[in-house]
Amino acid sequence: MSAGRPAVTHRPERVVIAHNPVAPGDDLATSDVLAQVELVAAGLRELGIPFSAVAVAGGRPWEVLPPAANGGQGLVVFNLVESPTGASWVHTANAAALESLGLPFTGSSAAAFQLTTDKLATRALLAALGLPIAPGGRLDPAAPEVLDRVPPPWILKPAWEDASLGLEDDPVVTTREAALARAAALLWRFPGQPVLAEAYLPGREINVSLLPRAGGDLEVLPVAEMVFVDFPPDQPRVLGYDAKWHTDSFAYTHTIRRFLDPTEDGALIERSAELARAACRACGVAGYARVDLRLDAGGEPCILEVNASPCIAADSGFMAAAGEAGFTAAQVVERILATTLRPVARAEGAAPSPLSSPSPDVLLRDDLRPSDRPALEALIVATGFFNADEREVAMELIDDRLSLGTASHYRFLVGEVGGEVAGYACWGPIAGTLAAADLYWIAIDPRFQRQHVGAALLAAGEQRMAAEGRTRIYVETSTRAQYDPTRRFYAARGYHLAAELADFYAPGDGKAMFLKVL
Repeated sequence: MSAGRPAVTHRPERVVIAHNPVAPGDDLATSDVLAQVELVAAGLRELGIPFSAVAVAGGRPWEVLPPAANGGQGLVVFNLVESPTGASWVHTANAAALESLGLPFTGSSAAAFQLTTDKLATRALLAALGLPIAPGGRLDPAAPEVLDRVPPPWILKPAWEDASLGLEDDPVVTTREAALARAAALLWRFPGQPVLAEAYLPGREINVSLLPRAGGDLEVLPVAEMVFVDFPPDQPRVLGYDAKWHTDSFAYTHTIRRFLDPTEDGALIERSAELARAACRACGVAGYARVDLRLDAGGEPCILEVNASPCIAADSGFMAAAGEAGFTAAQVVERILATTLRPVARAEGAAPSPLSSPSPDVLLRDDLRPSDRPALEALIVATGFFNADEREVAMELIDDRLSLGTASHYRFLVGEVGGEVAGYACWGPIAGTLAAADLYWIAIDPRFQRQHVGAALLAAGEQRMAAEGRTRIYVETSTRAQYDPTRRFYAARGYHLAAELADFYAPGDGKAMFLKVL
C-alpha cells in the first residue's frame, strides 16, 4: 500500500487582492477589510510578488477579473471579499464565481462558505458527527419550542451574520418574554434571516486559529482566551459588537486576549485543538480558519462557530496568534498562497464521464461528503487489513479531500449498496510522471463482500484515471498470505506483477507492485 504526498509549492506570477467595496460611512465591520488588504499587500511586497487590489461588488468578480482561459493564466486571487450587513450570501457567491471562472483563489470553497455562514446548518452537522455544541436551535416566535428544551439564560444572534453583528447591547436574556422580544427585533433588522437561540455558557471563551501547511493540513497556532476583566456581575461576558469594534467602550478596553500556558492548560489546549481540527474537517474548510469555543458549566469546551477565512488585519486575533507562533505577516501570506484552491479546468461544455457499474445494485459517486467520514472510518477498521499507521494515513487522505475538495491531490470514488456506504477507492497522479497514477486503496465493508463492489470501483476508477491521461496504473500491496485474495483480484483484472521488494514492510512482509496499462 502506498500513500505518498508530493510537496506543494505555489508561487504565483501575480496576485490580485480582491475585496468588498468600502464606502464612506460604512460600519467598522465592513471597512476593516481595508486593513486586511494593507497587510496582504505589505506581505506580497516583502515576498517580491507583483500584485494589484480590486473591489468586487455584489459577488461579481467577472466584472473586474478575467477568466483563466482568457488572460487569467498565472493569476492567483487573494480572496478577501466579505459580505455586507444583511447580504450574507455575497462572499459565497463570489467564491462560486471564482470557481466558475477557473481562477485559483485563497481560502475556502463556496461550499464551505455556504455551510459555515449558516450557524444552524453548522450546528446540525457538528452535532451529527458527535462534536460538542451549545444546546439551542432556531427560535421562531410563532413556534418557540427551543425555549422549552433549553433552560435560560439564552444568547440570541442572527444565524447568518459574522463580526458580532446582532450582538449589540445585551444579547443575553433570561425570560421567555425578553427572548421573544429580542427575536422579533432581530427578525425585523435582518429580514428573512433566522434567529439562533443558544444556552449562554458560563465558562471561558477560547479562540483557535489554524494556518495551512504546504500539504493542506491545518496547523494549530497558540490557543487564545478572551478574558473579561472587571465586568460588573450584571454584564454578560460576551465578545459582542462593542468589544470588537468600539474602541472607547468599556467592553473593548476590558476584554483582553491572552494565550494559554501549556504548563497550566495543556489538557484544554489539546482538547480545543482537537475540536477545532475536527470542526474544520467536517465543514470542508481549507486555507486558514478560526474556531471559537466556550466552556460549559462543567469546564468542557463546546464549538460556537467555525470561521472560514477569518479576518487577518494586523490587529486581528488570527494575526495575534500567528505572531505568538513567530510568524511574520509575509510568512502568513506565503503560507496561505501555498494552499491556493485551484479549480479543475474543463473544456467548454465538458462534463465528467458518467460512472458505470458492472452491478446494478452498486451505486457509484465521486463526491466525497463530510457525512461519509464516520462510515469510511468504521469500514477501514472493519476490513481488518489496515494497521494503526495505515488507518491514520487513510483517514488523512480522506480529510485532505474533504478539506480541499477538487484541489486535493487525492481522488475518491464511493460505492453504495442499499443506501449504505459499502466501499471506496482512492488514487492520485504520481508527481513527476506524464501518465502514471497510484491506486492507493480499494476497501470494502466485509458486509458487502461478493457483491461486486470492488470490481465496480476499480472499473469506474480506471475510467476516471484514463480521462485524466493517467494510463499506467500502479498498485502496491503486501506479499503476506492475508493479501492473497487482493493479489488475485488485481491479477484477474489485467494487472501484472511488475516488481517485488522483499521484507519491505517487515521481515517476511514484502511489497508487491502491480501495473496495468490502460
